[in-house]
Formats: sequence, C-alpha cells, structure tokens
Amino acid sequence: MLFKGRYDRAMNWLKGRRGERKRAADESELENIVEKGDIFAMIVSALIVIVPVALVFLLTLASIAYAFVACGS
Repeated sequence: MLFKGRYDRAMNWLKGRRGERKRAADESELENIVEKGDIFAMIVSALIVIVPVALVFLLTLASIAYAFVACGS
C-alpha cells in the first residue's frame, strides 16, 4: 500500500485519541448491533431503491438497442 506508514500513524493517533471507548462499528457480532427484523428491513429497502434504478437502466439500454436494430435497416 502506498503511504502505509502514514496510514498506520494516523490510525494509531485516532486510537489513542479515542481511548478505551468502544464504537458500535467495532463490534464483531451483527446481532448485538441491530434489533430483530432490522436485517430484513434493510434488504427490502435496498431492493426498493436498487430495482427501479436497474429497470430504468435496462429499459433504456434495450430501447437504444431496439432503435439500432429496427431503424438500422
């Protein structure tokens, strides 16, 4: 990694500044951080966001391809 020494120094400085406090992101077990049903809710919300965008992209790509094939001859 480029600038590994500088990165290590910055991480050590942050750990020293933070002290003994633990953050929720440092926990290794996901079950301790989220409540029951949160994972399902995150998956559903991600699908609600990603699927419409992907459909619009694919429909646009398909219409461009159709225009080249149908109008090209």
